[in-house]
Amino acid sequence: MGSQTHAPITERKTRLDGTLVEYPCDALVVEPGRRAVVRYVTDRDRHLEGTDLVLRAGTVTIGHFWSDRPYNVYHWLEGGRTIAFYVSIATDTTIGREAIAYTDLVVDVLLRPSGAIDVLDEEELPPDLDPRHRLAIAKALETCITGAKRLIAEIERETRDAIA
Repeated sequence: MGSQTHAPITERKTRLDGTLVEYPCDALVVEPGRRAVVRYVTDRDRHLEGTDLVLRAGTVTIGHFWSDRPYNVYHWLEGGRTIAFYVSIATDTTIGREAIAYTDLVVDVLLRPSGAIDVLDEEELPPDLDPRHRLAIAKALETCITGAKRLIAEIERETRDAIA
């Protein structure tokens, strides 16, 4: 699947400190105001801090976003094989044809094909975090930990459908 066959879309992440990071992606599925599935290809090796995981250059990320969930999920594939699922806890997700924007809530969850679950970056949360953000994090963690198998099955199905 070449990037020239899909419309460009920007993933726009706002950190709690207000800094902004943008990623140019290919839109695979966009339902404005509801959900989106995008594709991004890693251009260099990247070590995932706090884990033994390295995303090699060429790793395909299929990003899944919803306006009504307190997280986004990145499905990492290498040679068509799942490496892991990375859940980024987020809030205020907006989905449009040209951009997906959200506020990153620091905490992430790594779901491995083996069934192992790693919660990352909790120690980086600011002590004065807004209570609504704490609630979003708690809800997302509950979904990811208690419903990991169900979430993985959903993401695998949606990835298959989006790249077919």
